[in-house]
Amino acid sequence: MEKILIVDDDEGLVHFLERFFVKQGYGIHSCNSGQAALEAMAKEQFDLILMDYKMPGLNGLDTLREIRRSQVKTPVIIMTAYGSTDTAIETMKLGAYDYLLKPFDRHELQRIAADALEVNRLMKEVVSFPGYLCRPATPSKGEVKIVGNTRRMQEVYKLIGQVAGKDVTILITGESGTGKELVARAIYHHSHRKDKPFLAVNCAAIPETLLESELFGYERGAFSGAERTHIGKFERCQDGTLFFDEIGDMSLPTQAKVLRVLQYGEFERLGGKENLKVNVRIIAATNKKLEKEVEAGRFRDDLYWRLKVISIQLPPLRERLEDVPLLVEYFVSRFGEEYQTPIRYVADAAMKKLQAHFWPGNVRELENCLRRAVLLSLGDVILEEHLQLDAEQQDLRVGSRDQLMASLDKKMEELIPDILQLTDEKPHANVIDLVERALIARVLKQSGYNQVKAARMLGISRNTLRHRIKKFQFQVPADSSRNTESPE
Repeated sequence: MEKILIVDDDEGLVHFLERFFVKQGYGIHSCNSGQAALEAMAKEQFDLILMDYKMPGLNGLDTLREIRRSQVKTPVIIMTAYGSTDTAIETMKLGAYDYLLKPFDRHELQRIAADALEVNRLMKEVVSFPGYLCRPATPSKGEVKIVGNTRRMQEVYKLIGQVAGKDVTILITGESGTGKELVARAIYHHSHRKDKPFLAVNCAAIPETLLESELFGYERGAFSGAERTHIGKFERCQDGTLFFDEIGDMSLPTQAKVLRVLQYGEFERLGGKENLKVNVRIIAATNKKLEKEVEAGRFRDDLYWRLKVISIQLPPLRERLEDVPLLVEYFVSRFGEEYQTPIRYVADAAMKKLQAHFWPGNVRELENCLRRAVLLSLGDVILEEHLQLDAEQQDLRVGSRDQLMASLDKKMEELIPDILQLTDEKPHANVIDLVERALIARVLKQSGYNQVKAARMLGISRNTLRHRIKKFQFQVPADSSRNTESPE
């Protein structure tokens, strides 16, 4: 249960807030002064602090200074009846998450509190990743793990380790459900900004008309309905990390303003005239091919190159099925503890079914599948019948294959004219060689140049693979032909 600390000397308001949040399932602790709040925080941890601006003794801002001096990362929302622009700016500079004007609008109170609690979770739930061949252990409280031992995941871990401590912009790419946000949070938790804010913005979920004001804020009177100064994500995230999820869905006008922040570290609130300086690290993620978006004129090429200082590509789960048992072990252990169930094992038939699935929804789909299985299992073993992968999900797999084939047909239509220009004679044979060479090169790399594994993935004999390697003059490690099992 998430816990909220309410700090106000107005007994009537405290009583209202207690009832309001208890009805939503939160644990509540209240006190009537800043000093009492600091004493309460020394004894237990809270997930959100709602604190009055004007109190006897230590006022809200003085208390906030002490909280930040103690390196406490809990979001603080300042409540005030004196809602001037200066008050807003002062509270944000001191590290408040937001401020609320009295009397409250209940919907606004609920929205801001929910957002702050999500930010608290993202900042405090540490994301770790294993070393080479490290098996996932049961995560400690407040920790989640990125799981996988395949060569491609090891490359991801290496990149995270190399760039986390450096203030560079990072672009994370991959299909939906591959764990892009987890990688972003792992970078944050292993950076020198880990004690500063981490804010996430889903560019696909926020309407275009609202995204600019969400990012840059606005002045009172900037537009109809702007009744107070609103501090945007960039200002709130001063010295921290701002994560743009699905940045490929951001509109071109907003892209231009984000580019200005990246280039000059400055921006203006909507309706404002003052240039505001900001120091924020940007991490962006997308499931789109931004190169194609640039070619189509839907994404700025200058922003694309600004974002892609470092690029991390996450593989889909179907390309690292060797990791499925490790992921299953991790999720079953995690959900077993979360739901207090005796689940400890997965039957062999169930594991084979999981490893044979196409996983169009990637790790997120596997996670949801195992969560259901843990809840449905009555004993300590997950059986094949507990896995809901047939019927609708099998149809989804077929649909996904159909979509992939349609996408492939479209790409081939685009490539054939270029291929024909390279093959003046015997176009049929040359096209087959081009496709086969690209396919074998990809599979060899994916298999870690293990020829036994690569031949099995291609559905050809090992001798045929050797012949193709010689024909296409591939450079492979000298000991790869002796491998009999996957090095993973």
